[in-house]
Amino acid sequence: MTIRTTKRVETLLSNKKINSQANDYRSYGRTLPGHTPPLFGQQYKFGKAEALKLTRSITATYEPATQKRVLKEIHARSSTNLMSKGTVALTRDAAAELNRMAKSLGVDLKFTSGQPRPIHPVG
Repeated sequence: MTIRTTKRVETLLSNKKINSQANDYRSYGRTLPGHTPPLFGQQYKFGKAEALKLTRSITATYEPATQKRVLKEIHARSSTNLMSKGTVALTRDAAAELNRMAKSLGVDLKFTSGQPRPIHPVG
């Protein structure tokens, strides 16, 4: 069940109609020419407009039980005290929008803003 939820969240976060990838953060390692570089860190950044698109997509696509699971997964990814530290960065308005959705679903989650970027292992 959790693998499906993780895949659903990945699909939502990487959807170009929902997330403008211009402000996302990615850090790649060095590699030889002709090879793809390894991805060390990635962070999706959501502003108010993107959060509105995200909540509308979640509401339109999934039934309420799945909406709660998806919202909990997004909350875990935006939390800065887990191993997936800060893989979703929220602005203040985006956090407020996701908090409204959590309140309407009756889920006890508190989204916050200001997640730091992931640390690049090379420096």
